[in-house]
Amino acid sequence: MQEVFGVREITIRAWLCRSGMQGRKLHEWMMVELELIHVQLDELWGDVKKKSGQELWVWTASDAATKILAVMQVGGRTQEMAYGVVHELKWRLKAGCVPVFSTDGLRHYFYALTSHFGKWQREEGKKPVWVMVSDFLYAQVIKHQRRRRTVEVERRMLVGEEGEYRRRLKAGGQSGRINTSFIERLNLTIRQSVSKLTRRTWGPAVYTSELVEHLEWWRAYYHFVRYHESLRVKLGELKREEG
Repeated sequence: MQEVFGVREITIRAWLCRSGMQGRKLHEWMMVELELIHVQLDELWGDVKKKSGQELWVWTASDAATKILAVMQVGGRTQEMAYGVVHELKWRLKAGCVPVFSTDGLRHYFYALTSHFGKWQREEGKKPVWVMVSDFLYAQVIKHQRRRRTVEVERRMLVGEEGEYRRRLKAGGQSGRINTSFIERLNLTIRQSVSKLTRRTWGPAVYTSELVEHLEWWRAYYHFVRYHESLRVKLGELKREEG
């Protein structure tokens, strides 16, 4: 590295660490009080040389209309991680905002989403019951594969009416079709943009923290630098009061 570019490897790693920290701070400051329309959630596998005994996955939650990558976390494919992803997502949403949700068939999403978008109701003389908020809608897209080829795509409603689900999507400028195509395309963009996630790469991340730092500075580039050709919603100027 030093012989070719005149910069030592440890210097490059320091730059990566600092840019990742700054990217995280920028995300924490800007991505709050979000009004999202159609949130899709998914996860993609990541390769790390020195991992803590379990496979690592990059969990993502993105809005199909604005292309905002609201949540990105790295961890195992567990129920605990699913809770953490949805918990952060709800914290970043504006109070009262309940988007339309769609995921793949991973059951962890159902328990995480239903535990965050509901409330306790108590009737006199009865035990309190957990019920979903009235505008919570959730659907799954399940792809059945045979010999690594998709042979059937199943779409199912888990919470809410399909007619209302389609109406909400169309009102937000979407096609009205139950899908996870936007988050799948985003995951492909992440894999192509972050070299440490490229399949069969010669340079996977050595440690989990190294992968997280790389993802953080890429997300800052994705939100504030990268031009999105398919973005149909023009975002208004963000104004913050000084002091």
